[in-house]
Amino acid sequence: MKGMRPPPLNKGVFVAWHHVRTTVPHDWEVTAYSVEDRIGRMEFSTRKGLQAVVSWEPCKGEPDRLTTMKTFLQNNILGKKSPRRIDSVNTEDAGVFLVGWSEDESLPCQAIAHDMAGAHIVRWVFEGYASEAGRRNVVRPVLESFDFNKDASGCEYALHGVRCRLPWDYKIEDIVTLPANVMMTFEGEKSRRRVFLRRWGLASYLLGTSDLYEFYGRVLRSLNIQYELVRRCTVNGMDGRILRFSALREHHSDRFMRRRWHNGQAVIWHDAASNRICTFEQIGPEKSEALAFESVFPGLSVS
Repeated sequence: MKGMRPPPLNKGVFVAWHHVRTTVPHDWEVTAYSVEDRIGRMEFSTRKGLQAVVSWEPCKGEPDRLTTMKTFLQNNILGKKSPRRIDSVNTEDAGVFLVGWSEDESLPCQAIAHDMAGAHIVRWVFEGYASEAGRRNVVRPVLESFDFNKDASGCEYALHGVRCRLPWDYKIEDIVTLPANVMMTFEGEKSRRRVFLRRWGLASYLLGTSDLYEFYGRVLRSLNIQYELVRRCTVNGMDGRILRFSALREHHSDRFMRRRWHNGQAVIWHDAASNRICTFEQIGPEKSEALAFESVFPGLSVS
């Protein structure tokens, strides 16, 4: 998307999540992730098993990265009581990371970087890539494509085919990943405004003889959402619809009393080139400020 820093031009899949922005090999899939931005991790796997783990945690000062690597290998791989000791680790730089590996290529290859501005440490652990070829062909491209997810305009997210940018105070509330059906929910800490991002694959099959409004209407009715079509639109030339809706409030007694918010805004569009249907919904308290579509999806515009 124009306006977002483009992924590096090596072949792979672009991923952005909390403190991480990088490109990983095309056959790596995200198989586990944390919704917590303070301390968390993501796991990448293929049909052959676990390939890499990236984790983050608070760290105000620059750590002794070499000692940290040795300690990790000793405590987590060999075991604290193992008679074998890690005496040396070979190192090299790759992007903002220090990469470390043992002479024993069966041990994981590690990489550590410190984000001084964000006061976080990011660590990669690569399984089975400690050889020279593994570091050259996999480890270095992943690390050299990496940068800290710290744009002043907001936090970028790119996972399971959904890509957006949201203000920093919007936190992940829920994520559902089903085959060809992804939904992410965010909520503003101050505004209490909620954002829903949905993405369906196999659009031609889902639509059948229906148009976008008919398809989306069935989805919204199943969620007890009352809606009305405002107008047809295009999103970068793609067929779309703009709707207004009301929905049950999600907070405490509001939900119990069946109270509704009435200022919901939604955009749905059909990306025929990728055979996907995407939606952006937002709703919140009456005085909460709506997010501009173009700020959430830089490079896309509604007309």
